[in-house]
Formats: sequence, structure tokens, C-alpha cells
Amino acid sequence: MALTDTFVRNAKSAKPAGEKHADGDGMYLLVTPTGKYWRLDYRFLEKRKTLALGVYPATSLAKARARRAEARVLAPTEY
Repeated sequence: MALTDTFVRNAKSAKPAGEKHADGDGMYLLVTPTGKYWRLDYRFLEKRKTLALGVYPATSLAKARARRAEARVLAPTEY
């Protein structure tokens, strides 16, 4: 299920390592006690990689989705 702006705004983490909330196509919101970070997981040469898309609220949900789409166009590898 895709994330909503209300969920992202109200998300809090009880774990020190943070919690991941998936949005789809490899993108997720990493919520830590210090902040909220947009990340994109993908594979390159059979290895898992992570691309940072931005920090919430400077990077909104819509902007993070646009950056995910850009990344998929620039590097069409397995996600």
C-alpha cells in the first residue's frame, strides 16, 4: 500500500535504529528518532544498493516519487 502525506507527517519511530515504511517500487521512508529520510533500494551487479532521495519535510512525498521515477529512467536496472 502506498504511503499518504498524513501518514508521513505523523510517523514516529520507537526504535533507535529506525523503521522502514514502504511506498512501492523500492522506495521507502526511513523514520529514525532524529529524522525522516527517503530511500530507494535497487540492485546493481547482483548487489543491493541504496540511493538517498531526500529528507522529509524538505523533500515531500510527491517530490520523492518524482526523484524515484527519474532514478528509474537514468539507471534501468533491477529494483
